[in-house]
Amino acid sequence: AGRFPMDGWPLIVGPTGEALPSGMTSLVLVPLLILLLNTCWAALLLVGLPGAWLMIVTAGVADWLTPDRPLFHPLVLGAAVLIAAAGEGLEILASAKGAKQAGASKRGALGALIGGLLGGIVGTVMLPVPVVGTLIGGAAGAFAGSAILEHEGGAEARAALRVGSGAAAGHLVGMLAKFGSAVVVWALLAVTVFLP
Repeated sequence: AGRFPMDGWPLIVGPTGEALPSGMTSLVLVPLLILLLNTCWAALLLVGLPGAWLMIVTAGVADWLTPDRPLFHPLVLGAAVLIAAAGEGLEILASAKGAKQAGASKRGALGALIGGLLGGIVGTVMLPVPVVGTLIGGAAGAFAGSAILEHEGGAEARAALRVGSGAAAGHLVGMLAKFGSAVVVWALLAVTVFLP
């Protein structure tokens, strides 16, 4: 069982102790291992870590380790990168967009961006409950960053609070969009890893 075939993957031992062919390993074991790892990476999204990017890196490394039989077409990996990047972009821009729709200046929108990012990190660390800490921290950070910079820029307190509320709502929408894009990346890689 400790032997490694030419393709670098360990042999699977059958029920009677005989080694199954190496091709069986790359057709069954490797895709299952990738699916398991990518499911773990997807779970990391719940605590604010970059699960979609870890899934893509796992797929790329698996392809690199199996040059004789690539598991993912380059277009699939490219599509996964585009989907993950779109999710990241939506997360970053949504709080600023929410603040702008509530009447924020560029200063308030910038506060929403910075506050959302910092709040998400602090919330994840301070309240390490999956999803909850990241969502609460990010929304609170977007609210505070936007409202404070808007008020310092001369807006009345009521207007600044309205802008902060818009930033917080936008941040929550952005987080959901990022999570949705990561689920799409997971599904894309989960299906295509088993295709011949």
